[in-house]
Amino acid sequence: MKTVDKANQIIQTEKGKVNPIFKPQAHLTPETGWINDPNGFIYFRGEYHLFYQFNPYESVWGPMHWGHAKSKDLVNWEQLPVALAPDKAYDKDGCFSGSAIVKDDVLWLMYTGHINNEDGTVSQVQNMAFSTDGIHFEKIEQNPVATAEGLPEEVIANDFRDPKIFEKDGHYYSVVATKHKDNVGCIVLLSSPNLTDWTFESIFLKGEANQGFVWECPDYFEVDGQEYLIISPMRYQKDGNDFVNLNSNIFVTGHVDWDKKVFVADSFKEIDHGHDFYAAQTTEGPEGERIMVAWMHTWGRKLVTNDLDHKWYGQMTLPRILKKTENGLYQVLPTSVLEVFKDIEIGQSIQGPSKLSLKLEDSLEVKLGSDQDYLQFGYDKESQEVYIDRSHLKIQQAGEEEWPTVRRAVTVQATDLLVLVDSNCVEILVNDGQESLTSTFYVEGQTCLNTL
Repeated sequence: MKTVDKANQIIQTEKGKVNPIFKPQAHLTPETGWINDPNGFIYFRGEYHLFYQFNPYESVWGPMHWGHAKSKDLVNWEQLPVALAPDKAYDKDGCFSGSAIVKDDVLWLMYTGHINNEDGTVSQVQNMAFSTDGIHFEKIEQNPVATAEGLPEEVIANDFRDPKIFEKDGHYYSVVATKHKDNVGCIVLLSSPNLTDWTFESIFLKGEANQGFVWECPDYFEVDGQEYLIISPMRYQKDGNDFVNLNSNIFVTGHVDWDKKVFVADSFKEIDHGHDFYAAQTTEGPEGERIMVAWMHTWGRKLVTNDLDHKWYGQMTLPRILKKTENGLYQVLPTSVLEVFKDIEIGQSIQGPSKLSLKLEDSLEVKLGSDQDYLQFGYDKESQEVYIDRSHLKIQQAGEEEWPTVRRAVTVQATDLLVLVDSNCVEILVNDGQESLTSTFYVEGQTCLNTL
């Protein structure tokens, strides 16, 4: 049986064996092993807590635990003991993704228990755990608190995961990913008066045929009175520069009809147009701001640091504040994050986390790396595309897509770029956060910035 104690022991044994050559300095990574989806992102007792899907035993996806880190400034993260391990009958094959909420100064987690049944079928159920100190968590006796038995027949219950919990008007709700029998993604809404007794309320939002067959990692939130959903669809239909990744991440803008308890969608927009951005989750900061973080990877791609036996894989994006504007949600980096990145100019070599500010009057092509091994990015004024191109890298990261993904781009009339570079990744914010592109890359040796 996998336990929290065993996981913490293996971390201590293995973390000294990690090869850090490609490890970013300003992004959250595992001490050892594998991470994917951000979970339980929450502000609790003056600090941000971020949990994550975690396999401490190998640097590939495996028996899912919840890793745990905290930070006062969203950039310097302190690793904490593992929060959850798959040690119960109702989560024996994985503590899958979920979320957190604070009630009466107690930190509560809601997560999916994954069960591989003896007959070859899969069950996914929702569970609760709590902590009075923010470090050690106890699973409640009532688990599981929500199962397939409470769902309508029109959804496929073995895809029932990733609960995102929130409170509204003194009542608790959770949006949970499911799959509809029409072979489209859908989100269901659960409710509870007390965090322990949960009932099915509604099919909150159902997808259409072009919008993917499963919607993972839903998140419901408001920014300045506007309601949003984040969803992570698998196989959303590619449309020009949009949804080129097989697995996308989307802002859904709309409103909730709270009488019918359904989300009425007005628009669907890809959050990030880079190669590596998935499973975004948000939380509310101390000033009421809405902060988002995502997994800087996507499914079905080459796992470079695992293949190189570096003993780790996976990282989070930089946290971004979501700002409501006339042009939709903008993504803005917190000041505390920007301060960690040193200002550089084209022609300089990268020494630690660096940021490049560019005003655009014409097309621009920049290479990041060496003459023979580099990532290319820039702006094509004629086509109005900001792009990241990985075709000139020695280490390629092709995925499962049936179409080329080496170049990703967003169509936008760009006036400025903010480019943030860390050891193995770049995050580009366009027009003060109107659009973003996030990609990993692996270049050995000195990394320089030069125009092409």
